[in-house]
Amino acid sequence: MIEPVLAILRTPGAVKARGLLSALHKRPRILALAAGILIGLAQPPFGFIPGLFGYAILLFCLEQDLGKRPWRDTFFVGWLAGFAYFFVGCFWIAEAFLVDAKTYGWMAPFAATLLPSGIGLFWGLFAMAYRRLRSGKASRFILFAVLFSLLEITRGTILSGFPWDPSGSTWRAGSAMSQMAAFVGVYGLGLITVLIFASPAVIRPREGLRGVWPVAVAAVLWAGGIAIGEVRLATTHFGSTGYTVRVVQPNVGQKAKWTVGALDSLLADYVSLSRAPPAPGRARPALIVWPEGALPSMFEDVMSADSWTAPILTSFLDDKQAFIMGTSRTEHDAKGVAIYRNSMVAMHQDGQQTVIDGFYDKYKLVPFGEFTPFQDILNPLGMKALTHFDDSFTPGGRTKPVQFYTIPKFLPLICYEGIFPSLDMDSYSSSDDPRRPSWILNISNDAWFGPTTGPRQHLNLASYRAIEEGLPMVRSTPTGISVLIDPLGRVVAGSRIDLNQKGFVDLTIPSRVGRTVYSTSRFGIVAFDVIFLLILVPFDPLVLMIRKKPIRSLFRRGRVD
Repeated sequence: MIEPVLAILRTPGAVKARGLLSALHKRPRILALAAGILIGLAQPPFGFIPGLFGYAILLFCLEQDLGKRPWRDTFFVGWLAGFAYFFVGCFWIAEAFLVDAKTYGWMAPFAATLLPSGIGLFWGLFAMAYRRLRSGKASRFILFAVLFSLLEITRGTILSGFPWDPSGSTWRAGSAMSQMAAFVGVYGLGLITVLIFASPAVIRPREGLRGVWPVAVAAVLWAGGIAIGEVRLATTHFGSTGYTVRVVQPNVGQKAKWTVGALDSLLADYVSLSRAPPAPGRARPALIVWPEGALPSMFEDVMSADSWTAPILTSFLDDKQAFIMGTSRTEHDAKGVAIYRNSMVAMHQDGQQTVIDGFYDKYKLVPFGEFTPFQDILNPLGMKALTHFDDSFTPGGRTKPVQFYTIPKFLPLICYEGIFPSLDMDSYSSSDDPRRPSWILNISNDAWFGPTTGPRQHLNLASYRAIEEGLPMVRSTPTGISVLIDPLGRVVAGSRIDLNQKGFVDLTIPSRVGRTVYSTSRFGIVAFDVIFLLILVPFDPLVLMIRKKPIRSLFRRGRVD
């Protein structure tokens, strides 16, 4: 394993790369920007995996002499890398503010820059923590990865959290490497990823084996992750539940949905697609799913006895057929004050009667999209949530599996909730625990993202919930990408309605697989990894080994000039 690593380090390309880094070491800010961009381009849908070496570049930057104000400059180097990373990954957020450009358009450039600027603060604090705790040992790349992992868990949790594009999600969901999320979750996979790709920053090629052991360890870790993933893909088998779901995608953009008269044509499209005959030889679907915010009206309005929409919504289903729709609705709290919910409503048809079975109210709301933080201060300044009423949504209770009518028990996730690991914090006693859901339903309104990279990123991020939980997932969106994901995170062939396509797809939900290690321990496995690696930081295990004479002779033979 060591000799191939040494050979790579001797190649002209590797020598030139080291020379370029040496030439730029006095310009850490340029390197930090480059590092952030490269890491951002590694994420789907770009998929430029060599960009992950940006972690090594960032570590290299933090090793340099940063002048007379090292703490300020250290923070700025980390912040620049974070800003560049999130600008590449989240530029599409400006699209949401252009849906109603007259009201919110002025906020678009601020959103596109303030979001990465704000999240970049976490990277700046991470850089300062690393600079404060680092040692001269080669094992400092382990400290770098551990601190970065803690940063990602923090930014995914604090102030309601924003776990968009964590480092672990760089791997395409369903690939061999992504299967490690079944054992350690997406955050644990991120720790492994940063460990692998930060290691080149601490090598000392002129010292032979003693100088390159971090890269050798990283190579073994990478190869091991892929091997474990391939074995899981090859040996994990699952059948079919036999339960059929029809996902309807009308392909109506967010702006068009709220134009005058849009409700008429939109409802007609939904109903015609829902009632279309199934493919020859297939039965009518047991469940019809419409996406988040399907209709541009509140639920109580479209279901009002004196509305023209209620007769349609209470007559288009077949007998015993179930229906789930994303909707906005109004409730009243204990004091009688009206509050607004972003909800998932479940109904079914019983003869001539339509029965409302229940609601799931979204737990994780999007800051500035569905609620305004510190609204008493920010609303007077014109900063309002992008809701179509003059208030914020109110969150529901913590996400739990739900059971409606004869629909197999499922874990409901509305839009943004699909990017959060373990919103359901239940620990199940066995794979067949009756409390454990059979599948995940993720309804989303990716029309807010427009024709950008956002919907493809969202699909990849949400698919990691299937891997972590060992559950299949149905995704429903109004403009794409609607799809069925198997319990290993792979898109099921023939299930995809892509961006800007109109239609429906009838899906048969696969059966779940056994409990994953991650779903049993949740974040405990990540905490264990972090503690374990922090214990290792003061030591260079392989360096201790090569002090023995037989290995020292290998070191001499493997010396690099």
